Amino acid sequence: MRGKIYLFAGIVLIVVGVIVSRSNPRVRVNHRVVSAEESRDYLNYIVVGLGGLGLFFAILGLTGIIRGSKQNKKNQIIMQNGIDAQGTVTFVDKNWNALVNNIPIYSIVEYTYQDKTNNKYTRRINTLNSEFVIRKQIQVGSNIPIKYLAENPAESLLVL
Repeated sequence: MRGKIYLFAGIVLIVVGVIVSRSNPRVRVNHRVVSAEESRDYLNYIVVGLGGLGLFFAILGLTGIIRGSKQNKKNQIIMQNGIDAQGTVTFVDKNWNALVNNIPIYSIVEYTYQDKTNNKYTRRINTLNSEFVIRKQIQVGSNIPIKYLAENPAESLLVL
């Protein structure tokens, strides 16, 4: 979601830069009208600044969207082909990095699980919806259903 917001902000900044570049070149600096050449220079600085900032945000947004789609594909593969297992919750806390009205919207949940060869793995999720954690009564010591990949048991997913 963040990637889409950055991409949108980048596009808006680029469009504003294009609009400014097409605007009337009369510019006032310190309450004086400057020459056409000087005003064109000032407008070019503004356009390059807006366009550069827009390009930065657009690239940041596209990178986030691409990473998110890769993660979604990996999660889909785990859900379809993963091996069912039980995880044991070892840590639950509020994530105070993201607040809405001074209330944390995410929780941190850490769980451990064993694969078929009895190797132990731990996974920490920093952005699990806090309301979801409360509704599902996830607390330390509780068992939760998970799925993990047979090829890479370190890759797991909560199945709630």
